[in-house]
This record gives sequence, C-alpha cells and structure tokens, in this order.
Amino acid sequence: MRIVFLNEIDELWKPYFEKLRSEFPNVEFINQAEHGKIEDYLPEADGIVCTGFNPDILEVAKRLKIIFIPWTGVDALPLDKIREKGDIIVSNTHGNAEIVAERAFSLCLALLGRTVEFHNNLSKGIWGSESRQKYYDNFWVSLRNRSCGIAGFGKIGKELAKLLKVFNCRITGLKKRPPSEEDLELADKVTSNLDEMIAESDIIFVILPLTDETRNLFNWEVLSKMKGKYLINVGRGAVISEEALYRALKEGVLAGAAIDTWYHYPTASNPVVLPFSYPIHTFKNVVLSPHVGSSTIEGFKGMIEETFENIRAFLKTGEPIYKIDLNLKY
Repeated sequence: MRIVFLNEIDELWKPYFEKLRSEFPNVEFINQAEHGKIEDYLPEADGIVCTGFNPDILEVAKRLKIIFIPWTGVDALPLDKIREKGDIIVSNTHGNAEIVAERAFSLCLALLGRTVEFHNNLSKGIWGSESRQKYYDNFWVSLRNRSCGIAGFGKIGKELAKLLKVFNCRITGLKKRPPSEEDLELADKVTSNLDEMIAESDIIFVILPLTDETRNLFNWEVLSKMKGKYLINVGRGAVISEEALYRALKEGVLAGAAIDTWYHYPTASNPVVLPFSYPIHTFKNVVLSPHVGSSTIEGFKGMIEETFENIRAFLKTGEPIYKIDLNLKY
C-alpha cells in the first residue's frame, strides 16, 4: 500500500505523519521532502493527499483508490473526471467547523455593529456616521433576538447555530437532506425551501458547498426578496451571483453583506488581486474578509488531524470516516 502526499509536510503535519508511519510500518508514505520527484511514485499510488491536482494525474495513478483532501470543500478537484473512473473515493474533513462558525459569527457582529465603518471614520476624526445629523444615525443593530437563516445546515451550520442561540436567535436551517435529530435540536426549523428560509430570516448565512446546483443559487431573483436583510457568506463565492450581489447593495435591497469567500483569488504569478469584478468594497455596509474562515492554529490542526484519521480508517477498514457523494459533489 502506498500513500503519496502531494502537499508539503510542514511543522504542523510532521507529528501526525510520523505517528501514522510508526503505526503502519508496512505502508509506504511518500512525501516530496524525503523522496524528491514525487511524480515518480504516482503510478503505484493507492491513495494521494492533496489540496487540488491536475486531472492528468488520474491517467498516471492507475492504482488510485482514494483521494484525501484536508479541507471540507472539494470544488478544487476534477470531480467529474474522478467520477468517470467509477471506483475512486474522495475523502474530506470537517475539523474546522467550530472555527469557521466562529468566523461567520464574528463577521455578523462586525457587520451589524458597523465596526469597519466606524473604525474608518474615527481614524479620520469622524465620530460615527459621516452624515450624522441625529443621535440615532450612530445606532448599530443588535444580534439579540434576531431570526437567522443558515443555508447549509451541516457541521459548520450546526456549530454556528450554537453560537447564535446564546443571543436568543431563532434559527431556520436550510438543508437538502432530511433533518437529523441533532438538526432539530439546534434549529427551530429545518427546511429544504430557500424562499421559506429567506422569508423567515433577518440575517442569512451562506455555508453551502459549490456544486452544479448551488452555483449562482443566490441570483437576482433570490436577492431581490431580501429587502432589509443581512447576508454573510463563508461558503463559496460563486454560490452568490456577483452581479446580483452588487446590484442588491447598490439599490439598497440588502441591509449589508459580509463576505469571506470570493470570485477571484491570487496566484503565484499575480499575488495582489481584487477579489471582485464589481466595486463591492465602495459600500460602507460591506465587510470584506480574505477567505480566512479556518485560518487559525486550531482550525488547521483540526483539518490535519481528521485527514490522518481518514487515512487511518481507510488503512484499517477500506473506508474513510468521511467521504463525499461524487454525484452531489459534497
């Protein structure tokens, strides 16, 4: 059995890597730091660990049985081509759920609290709103007792619900699959109807994976129904139509938006790039975050640990703890 690590084994990964190696001495664990040209080891690989890869690898790794990805989202993988192979498992993790939920929660507080707007103004000596005429022009919005919709009521959504309940929020979860007992304990209501969730919510959190079904799910037809509501996205940028988001902000439909996941990302050749094509950043009721929802030591350790738990389970039983449905793409 051979497991090839396409990602770097840095200081966070090493303790888990060495522990797994000692536990399974008859398994080859290949990494670039020790073995050099990693491509040479792919033809005999039974499993690979990666954050994304070129689809050509599927033609090289003829023995491939499983792909381990250390994140929750798997849209960086060529899922259609993997599915065509018919017998390859894709295993993801959920070890960052608490951390991403915390980030969504903090973005919500920053947005409703007008934190960024007031910070920017006060740095120029302006106390509160630039157009302040009445004392209530400086009012911010409390989260307490609000109705919150969580689009994507999986592990992150449930962790977020726990935080919101402290503020006595009413929770409506949006979920395609039938709700579990835990879902119904944490949410006041679980529905599969997007319009129903929107109608019942003051604040809407988007934590959906990016699939063929969810791409541009929040289009103008949907956003136009969100008059006076707040939108927070920590799922995937393309779940919300960028043009529709800009229009909803420009025309004053949305009360505000806080976004952590985007439309354009930096690359090695272009490290400085705006994440949008429309000037979303010009609105004072917008909070921008550079896709750092799980970027804490706890978040990364949680994902790494679950990656190794998936590998361990696969080596023992032939099945990882977590695996995605290649038809649903999550």
